[in-house]
Amino acid sequence: MLKCINTFTMRDLLDIINLLEAKDEGDVNSLKKAIASLLKDTQEGTVLNQVLKVLQAGNIDERIAKVVGTDSDAKNFISQITDAIIKSDASIEQKNAFLEKFPKGIIDVGMLVDGGDHTFEELVGPGFPTELLKDLSVRLTSQGVGPGEVALAIMSPKIKWSGREVGGGDILVNGKPVEVKTRVSSGGRWLNTRKSNMNLPAIKQAIEEASGLEIPARLSVDNWVNVYRPNIDPKVLPKVAQIIADGVFTGVNNKAYKEALMQGDTPDIIDEHLRTGYDNYKALSGVEGLLLMDLPTERAQYFTDYDDMAGLIKNDSVYIYAPESEMMPKVSLAGGGSKASAKGDGIEKPEKTKGEPKASEKDFLDKSAQIAGKSAKKSLPPIKKATPTVGDVGRKLRKV
Repeated sequence: MLKCINTFTMRDLLDIINLLEAKDEGDVNSLKKAIASLLKDTQEGTVLNQVLKVLQAGNIDERIAKVVGTDSDAKNFISQITDAIIKSDASIEQKNAFLEKFPKGIIDVGMLVDGGDHTFEELVGPGFPTELLKDLSVRLTSQGVGPGEVALAIMSPKIKWSGREVGGGDILVNGKPVEVKTRVSSGGRWLNTRKSNMNLPAIKQAIEEASGLEIPARLSVDNWVNVYRPNIDPKVLPKVAQIIADGVFTGVNNKAYKEALMQGDTPDIIDEHLRTGYDNYKALSGVEGLLLMDLPTERAQYFTDYDDMAGLIKNDSVYIYAPESEMMPKVSLAGGGSKASAKGDGIEKPEKTKGEPKASEKDFLDKSAQIAGKSAKKSLPPIKKATPTVGDVGRKLRKV
């Protein structure tokens, strides 16, 4: 055997791995002896590590399927979960410890929804469990299933994926519906386009008729405050603000948002847009709270009220008028709180499961991208009929 060392190639070793995986326990023992000397001398580090994994694992793939298969939420994802566990560089002892704990739950459910800012290590444990939660959060997604939803559901029998339950929320935690928004490369929107029933044409018509200015495809808060609002008759402004508020937020009292639009203070408008938007989202989606997960900084925090989020979240641009899918901004956890120095400031990308080739940033973004896209009543004083023209913010409507 030793005389043949130099004639062995990577393909030969991969063939041996395939034999090992295909044989029963008795055959595996005999094959171990046959390649023992080869393993001592080969310089193929990657393949050697894979051979050792297979030799150590034995029937761990069968054990994974047996243990994980007892969870109703995990059954449809067994092959992906098995693949993630097998390919991890974690030791067999760590994987076995994970499987031993799995039936009773990996994640601390009480901590998950106590309102605190928690690291993944605090929630599921350091090392392998944290890496697996991150990996599965990206892997276990599909159309209508966002990142993190199924991964959380398989981490405890007290968490159910709502894909198989009647009612609101992405997951049920101890029977309570919870919405999950996970940042992989960007945050999530508090938006339910199936139930929001927005009236964006009415908003566009009201603003253009009252201001005499054409509005762009996306009207920012700053442009509302500095360009459009000043051109609206103060006597008409309350009606326009009400049409905007009614056109966006249909499930809750939107009076505070209307008042902010009338007052014209940019920070106040943004704050009320988020506050009313969050309450509207909760009402339309039928959830009790929102869980924000952040893969780059390995953190999660649960909220029931918007006021609890003060200083803890960040958002991108807020629009008074935009395509429906952009009428709420993307929101994610801000910084890292007390964990910032340990986990970074949120610009890094989560690593793939150890043991797999390093992915480029494009690969990561491509993968995450797969995860998981009436007109107003005539109550305003009419102005001369106008035809919109192509142009920038505040361009006057052309008279006819």
